[in-house]
Amino acid sequence: MRATTHATMDINGCLAFVAVVEEGSFAAAGRALDLPRSTVSARVAALEARLGVRLLRRTTRSVALTADGEAWYASVAEAIRTLREAERTGIARGSALAGSIRLSVPLDFPADVLGEAIARFVAAHPLVNIDVHAGNEVVDFVAGNVDLAVRGRQPGGNDAVARRIASFRFAAFASAKWLEAHSAPHAEPALAFSTGFADGARTAKARVRANTFALLKALALRGAGVAVLPAHVGAPHVERGELVEVALPDGVEPQADLYLVYPSRRDMSARVRAFADALCAALAAP
Repeated sequence: MRATTHATMDINGCLAFVAVVEEGSFAAAGRALDLPRSTVSARVAALEARLGVRLLRRTTRSVALTADGEAWYASVAEAIRTLREAERTGIARGSALAGSIRLSVPLDFPADVLGEAIARFVAAHPLVNIDVHAGNEVVDFVAGNVDLAVRGRQPGGNDAVARRIASFRFAAFASAKWLEAHSAPHAEPALAFSTGFADGARTAKARVRANTFALLKALALRGAGVAVLPAHVGAPHVERGELVEVALPDGVEPQADLYLVYPSRRDMSARVRAFADALCAALAAP
């Protein structure tokens, strides 16, 4: 069989040829493909001309594979079956949410809240996969191939949409040991949250800066200073007598908003939109 020099493949011819072989005749292949017998015959003839070989031996009562036909059928039959399966899968997915979702969340995002939201969603939509990345960096939706991001501030510019999904209270916490040694704990936090080196001027007086509340809490528990934390992070330690809530340091806002950020509503897929709604509902729940 000589190789064709054409750059494209005759898919219709291959489909017709495989149908004739599997159905046993041109007429049966036409019924399977919902095509006239003459169209099936013409497509097989065009494929043979394109390849420069005879694929089928025709008689008035039957068709049979030639040696070249057997070789060609062995080459393309599995590919045709794969295409058919892909088509069936595509049709099935058209009526159900399917595909991948890439989500970026802050390092200290509550794992129990996120875990509950994801568990419910994947149970309801078994064809959806979710890839979660934790970090506090500015999200590049294109370079990072990110669908959704949860952040504590609205994005700058006009290339992203921010949807406020929750608010939380900040509070200052210190250990009893540290408070015994310091008379004015509210003046400046010794421990400060920082999103990066750009926050240097704002947090210059802090002894320790970190981009994770978990570390600041650990330092406060060990008597290293006052840490400003989301209230729900420090509250359990107050209940256990490990920390004491004190007045917020000067200049610290008592409340912050949480935003769900994404590139565009118009380009959002159905699965991403559905997960965004589910995540918003989970965060809004008491």
